[in-house]
Amino acid sequence: MAADIVLWIMITLLTQLSAFSLHSHYPRLLPVNTTVNFHREETATLKCAIDHLGRKTVSWRKLPYITPITTGVTRFAQDSRYEAVHVPWKKQWNLRIKSVQLHDAGVYECQVGTHRKKIRQKITLHVKDAVLYRKADIKITGTQFPEKGGIMFLFCNATGRKHAPNRIDWFKNGERLFSKRLEKMAIKKTISINAGVMTSSLVITDVQPDDNGTYVCRATSLEDETLITSLKVNVSNGGSSYPKRDVTRTDTLESNSAQITGMHLKVGLIYFFLTFVLLVW
Repeated sequence: MAADIVLWIMITLLTQLSAFSLHSHYPRLLPVNTTVNFHREETATLKCAIDHLGRKTVSWRKLPYITPITTGVTRFAQDSRYEAVHVPWKKQWNLRIKSVQLHDAGVYECQVGTHRKKIRQKITLHVKDAVLYRKADIKITGTQFPEKGGIMFLFCNATGRKHAPNRIDWFKNGERLFSKRLEKMAIKKTISINAGVMTSSLVITDVQPDDNGTYVCRATSLEDETLITSLKVNVSNGGSSYPKRDVTRTDTLESNSAQITGMHLKVGLIYFFLTFVLLVW
Protein backbone atom coordinates (compact mmCIF):
# COMPACT_ATOMS: atom_id res chain seq x y z
CA MET A 1 0.00 0.00 0.00
CA ALA A 2 2.79 2.39 0.97
CA ALA A 3 4.67 1.53 -2.24
CA ASP A 4 1.60 2.38 -4.33
CA ILE A 5 1.31 5.77 -2.62
CA VAL A 6 4.98 6.55 -3.22
CA LEU A 7 4.63 5.51 -6.89
CA TRP A 8 1.55 7.71 -7.31
CA ILE A 9 3.37 10.71 -5.78
CA MET A 10 6.37 10.19 -8.09
CA ILE A 11 4.15 9.97 -11.20
CA THR A 12 2.31 13.14 -10.17
CA LEU A 13 5.56 15.04 -9.63
CA LEU A 14 6.98 13.89 -12.97
CA THR A 15 3.80 14.96 -14.75
CA GLN A 16 3.89 18.37 -13.13
CA LEU A 17 7.57 18.81 -13.98
CA SER A 18 6.95 17.79 -17.59
CA ALA A 19 4.07 20.23 -17.90
CA PHE A 20 6.19 22.99 -16.36
CA SER A 21 9.05 22.26 -18.77
CA LEU A 22 6.73 22.40 -21.79
CA HIS A 23 5.12 25.58 -20.53
CA SER A 24 8.49 27.28 -19.90
CA HIS A 25 9.44 26.70 -23.55
CA TYR A 26 6.11 27.81 -24.93
CA PRO A 27 6.30 30.94 -27.17
CA ARG A 28 5.67 34.13 -25.25
CA LEU A 29 5.62 37.82 -26.09
CA LEU A 30 8.38 40.14 -24.90
CA PRO A 31 7.67 43.82 -24.12
CA VAL A 32 7.85 46.33 -27.00
CA ASN A 33 6.36 49.75 -27.72
CA THR A 34 2.72 49.20 -28.67
CA THR A 35 2.25 52.76 -29.98
CA VAL A 36 4.69 54.26 -32.49
CA ASN A 37 4.79 57.64 -34.25
CA PHE A 38 6.44 58.52 -37.56
CA HIS A 39 6.43 61.38 -40.04
CA ARG A 40 5.22 60.89 -43.58
CA GLU A 41 7.95 59.53 -45.90
CA GLU A 42 9.94 58.07 -42.98
CA THR A 43 10.65 54.36 -42.66
CA ALA A 44 8.34 52.99 -39.97
CA THR A 45 9.38 49.97 -37.91
CA LEU A 46 6.81 47.98 -35.92
CA LYS A 47 8.43 45.60 -33.46
CA CYS A 48 7.33 42.15 -32.34
CA ALA A 49 9.55 40.24 -29.90
CA ILE A 50 8.84 36.59 -29.10
CA ASP A 51 10.79 34.24 -26.85
CA HIS A 52 10.96 30.47 -27.46
CA LEU A 53 9.63 30.78 -31.00
CA GLY A 54 11.25 27.53 -32.10
CA ARG A 55 10.24 26.49 -35.61
CA LYS A 56 7.07 28.53 -35.58
CA THR A 57 6.63 31.61 -37.76
CA VAL A 58 5.48 35.16 -37.10
CA SER A 59 2.80 36.75 -39.27
CA TRP A 60 1.87 40.41 -39.62
CA ARG A 61 -1.49 41.80 -40.73
CA LYS A 62 -3.31 45.10 -40.58
CA LEU A 63 -6.63 45.02 -38.77
CA PRO A 64 -9.37 44.36 -39.67
CA TYR A 65 -7.98 42.54 -42.74
CA ILE A 66 -7.38 38.80 -42.53
CA THR A 67 -4.81 38.45 -45.31
CA PRO A 68 -1.27 38.54 -43.88
CA ILE A 69 1.21 41.16 -44.99
CA THR A 70 4.17 38.93 -44.19
CA THR A 71 4.72 35.45 -42.80
CA GLY A 72 8.26 34.80 -41.67
CA VAL A 73 10.42 36.63 -44.20
CA THR A 74 7.94 36.07 -47.05
CA ARG A 75 5.89 39.06 -48.19
CA PHE A 76 2.31 38.41 -49.34
CA ALA A 77 1.25 42.04 -49.77
CA GLN A 78 1.67 43.46 -53.26
CA ASP A 79 3.01 46.71 -51.82
CA SER A 80 6.81 46.42 -51.99
CA ARG A 81 7.21 48.98 -49.21
CA TYR A 82 6.52 46.21 -46.69
CA GLU A 83 9.42 44.12 -45.43
CA ALA A 84 9.82 41.57 -42.63
CA VAL A 85 13.04 42.08 -40.69
CA HIS A 86 14.44 39.41 -38.37
CA VAL A 87 16.68 40.64 -35.54
CA PRO A 88 17.89 37.37 -33.91
CA TRP A 89 19.80 38.81 -30.96
CA LYS A 90 16.69 40.74 -29.88
CA LYS A 91 14.31 37.86 -30.73
CA GLN A 92 12.37 40.26 -32.95
CA TRP A 93 10.35 39.77 -36.12
CA ASN A 94 9.62 43.34 -37.14
CA LEU A 95 7.50 44.86 -39.89
CA ARG A 96 9.19 47.66 -41.82
CA ILE A 97 7.21 50.11 -43.97
CA LYS A 98 9.28 52.31 -46.27
CA SER A 99 8.08 55.82 -47.19
CA VAL A 100 5.18 55.52 -44.76
CA GLN A 101 2.01 57.42 -45.77
CA LEU A 102 -1.09 58.67 -43.97
CA HIS A 103 -3.18 55.71 -45.12
CA ASP A 104 -0.68 53.35 -43.45
CA ALA A 105 -1.82 54.52 -40.02
CA GLY A 106 -3.85 52.04 -38.02
CA VAL A 107 -3.60 48.95 -35.86
CA TYR A 108 -1.28 46.13 -36.90
CA GLU A 109 -1.03 42.70 -35.36
CA CYS A 110 1.79 40.19 -35.16
CA GLN A 111 0.78 36.66 -34.25
CA VAL A 112 2.15 33.17 -33.79
CA GLY A 113 -0.04 30.13 -34.29
CA THR A 114 0.39 27.17 -31.95
CA HIS A 115 -1.51 23.97 -31.30
CA ARG A 116 -2.98 25.53 -28.16
CA LYS A 117 -3.83 29.09 -29.17
CA LYS A 118 -2.65 32.10 -31.15
CA ILE A 119 -0.34 34.60 -29.50
CA ARG A 120 -1.15 38.13 -30.63
CA GLN A 121 0.43 41.54 -30.17
CA LYS A 122 -1.27 44.73 -31.42
CA ILE A 123 0.82 47.75 -32.48
CA THR A 124 -0.79 51.13 -33.23
CA LEU A 125 0.89 53.21 -35.91
CA HIS A 126 0.38 57.00 -36.05
CA VAL A 127 1.61 58.93 -39.10
CA LYS A 128 2.08 62.71 -38.87
CA ASP A 129 1.12 64.71 -41.96
CA ALA A 130 4.51 66.36 -42.32
CA VAL A 131 7.70 65.32 -44.05
CA LEU A 132 10.74 65.35 -41.79
CA TYR A 133 13.55 66.86 -43.85
CA ARG A 134 17.15 66.85 -42.72
CA LYS A 135 20.14 68.72 -44.01
CA ALA A 136 22.06 66.53 -46.42
CA ASP A 137 25.62 66.29 -45.16
CA ILE A 138 28.77 64.18 -45.46
CA LYS A 139 31.90 64.11 -43.29
CA ILE A 140 35.18 62.16 -43.07
CA THR A 141 36.98 61.62 -39.77
CA GLY A 142 39.86 59.39 -38.79
CA THR A 143 43.62 59.01 -38.90
CA GLN A 144 45.06 61.79 -41.03
CA PHE A 145 48.69 61.17 -40.00
CA PRO A 146 49.10 57.39 -39.55
CA GLU A 147 52.48 55.93 -38.65
CA LYS A 148 54.32 53.57 -40.97
CA GLY A 149 53.46 49.98 -40.06
CA GLY A 150 50.44 51.07 -38.02
CA ILE A 151 46.69 51.01 -38.63
CA MET A 152 44.67 53.70 -40.37
CA PHE A 153 40.95 54.25 -39.68
CA LEU A 154 38.72 56.46 -41.83
CA PHE A 155 35.00 56.97 -41.20
CA CYS A 156 32.50 58.52 -43.58
CA ASN A 157 29.09 59.64 -42.27
CA ALA A 158 26.50 60.62 -44.88
CA THR A 159 23.05 61.99 -44.05
CA GLY A 160 20.19 62.12 -46.56
CA ARG A 161 17.38 64.68 -46.57
CA LYS A 162 14.53 62.16 -46.25
CA HIS A 163 16.24 58.77 -46.29
CA ALA A 164 19.71 57.40 -45.76
CA PRO A 165 21.92 57.21 -48.86
CA ASN A 166 21.73 54.01 -50.88
CA ARG A 167 25.48 53.46 -51.07
CA ILE A 168 28.88 54.84 -50.13
CA ASP A 169 31.99 54.39 -52.27
CA TRP A 170 35.64 55.07 -51.40
CA PHE A 171 38.30 56.38 -53.79
CA LYS A 172 42.04 57.04 -53.46
CA ASN A 173 43.68 59.41 -55.92
CA GLY A 174 40.73 58.84 -58.28
CA GLU A 175 40.78 55.01 -58.08
CA ARG A 176 37.86 53.20 -56.48
CA LEU A 177 38.68 51.06 -53.46
CA PHE A 178 37.26 47.65 -52.61
CA SER A 179 37.35 45.55 -49.47
CA LYS A 180 39.97 42.81 -49.85
CA ARG A 181 39.54 39.93 -47.41
CA LEU A 182 43.01 38.45 -47.84
CA GLU A 183 44.81 41.79 -47.99
CA LYS A 184 45.18 44.70 -45.62
CA MET A 185 42.12 46.75 -46.60
CA ALA A 186 38.60 46.34 -45.17
CA ILE A 187 35.46 48.38 -45.89
CA LYS A 188 32.28 48.01 -43.83
CA LYS A 189 28.94 49.83 -43.89
CA THR A 190 26.14 50.36 -41.39
CA ILE A 191 22.85 52.21 -41.77
CA SER A 192 20.52 53.98 -39.34
CA ILE A 193 17.20 54.08 -41.15
CA ASN A 194 15.25 56.45 -38.93
CA ALA A 195 18.20 58.84 -38.56
CA GLY A 196 18.77 58.79 -42.33
CA VAL A 197 22.49 58.13 -41.86
CA MET A 198 24.81 55.67 -43.57
CA THR A 199 28.28 55.14 -42.10
CA SER A 200 31.20 53.49 -43.86
CA SER A 201 34.55 52.59 -42.31
CA LEU A 202 37.81 52.11 -44.19
CA VAL A 203 40.55 50.27 -42.30
CA ILE A 204 44.09 49.75 -43.62
CA THR A 205 46.62 47.70 -41.66
CA ASP A 206 50.41 47.79 -42.01
CA VAL A 207 50.32 51.33 -43.39
CA GLN A 208 53.09 52.14 -45.88
CA PRO A 209 54.19 55.33 -47.70
CA ASP A 210 52.26 54.23 -50.80
CA ASP A 211 49.08 54.67 -48.72
CA ASN A 212 49.65 58.44 -48.88
CA GLY A 213 47.07 60.29 -50.92
CA THR A 214 43.68 61.92 -51.07
CA TYR A 215 40.82 59.67 -49.93
CA VAL A 216 37.37 60.51 -51.26
CA CYS A 217 34.03 59.37 -49.86
CA ARG A 218 31.04 59.54 -52.22
CA ALA A 219 27.45 58.93 -51.08
CA THR A 220 24.65 58.45 -53.59
CA SER A 221 20.88 58.07 -53.25
CA LEU A 222 17.85 57.91 -55.51
CA GLU A 223 16.34 61.17 -54.30
CA ASP A 224 19.19 63.46 -53.22
CA GLU A 225 22.17 64.81 -55.08
CA THR A 226 25.50 63.03 -54.77
CA LEU A 227 27.51 63.97 -51.67
CA ILE A 228 31.32 64.04 -51.87
CA THR A 229 34.06 64.87 -49.38
CA SER A 230 37.78 64.11 -49.11
CA LEU A 231 40.69 63.87 -46.68
CA LYS A 232 44.41 63.99 -47.44
CA VAL A 233 46.42 61.33 -45.59
CA ASN A 234 50.17 61.64 -44.90
CA VAL A 235 52.06 58.62 -43.54
CA SER A 236 54.78 59.45 -41.03
CA ASN A 237 57.92 57.40 -40.39
CA GLY A 238 57.09 56.93 -36.74
CA GLY A 239 56.81 58.90 -33.52
CA SER A 240 54.87 62.14 -33.45
CA SER A 241 53.15 63.22 -36.65
CA TYR A 242 53.89 66.84 -35.84
CA PRO A 243 57.11 68.64 -36.87
CA LYS A 244 59.88 67.98 -34.39
CA ARG A 245 61.56 70.78 -32.52
CA ASP A 246 65.22 71.50 -33.39
CA VAL A 247 66.44 70.08 -30.09
CA THR A 248 70.22 70.37 -30.77
CA ARG A 249 70.16 74.05 -31.73
CA THR A 250 67.84 75.04 -28.90
CA ASP A 251 69.81 73.13 -26.28
CA THR A 252 73.04 74.77 -27.51
CA LEU A 253 71.56 78.25 -27.20
CA GLU A 254 70.26 77.48 -23.73
CA SER A 255 73.70 76.14 -22.69
CA ASN A 256 75.54 79.20 -24.05
CA SER A 257 73.13 81.51 -22.26
CA ALA A 258 73.71 79.70 -18.97
CA GLN A 259 77.48 79.91 -19.39
CA ILE A 260 77.37 83.66 -20.07
CA THR A 261 75.16 84.25 -17.03
CA GLY A 262 77.53 82.24 -14.81
CA MET A 263 80.57 84.18 -16.08
CA HIS A 264 78.89 87.53 -15.34
CA LEU A 265 78.13 86.32 -11.81
CA LYS A 266 81.79 85.33 -11.19
CA VAL A 267 83.08 88.68 -12.47
CA GLY A 268 80.68 90.51 -10.18
CA LEU A 269 81.80 88.54 -7.12
CA ILE A 270 85.48 89.20 -7.87
CA TYR A 271 84.84 92.95 -8.29
CA PHE A 272 82.91 93.07 -5.00
CA PHE A 273 85.74 91.22 -3.17
CA LEU A 274 88.48 93.56 -4.50
CA THR A 275 86.46 96.64 -3.57
CA PHE A 276 85.96 95.33 -0.02
CA VAL A 277 89.70 94.57 0.42
CA LEU A 278 90.73 98.08 -0.73
CA LEU A 279 88.32 99.73 1.68
CA VAL A 280 89.57 97.67 4.63
CA TRP A 281 93.21 98.18 3.69
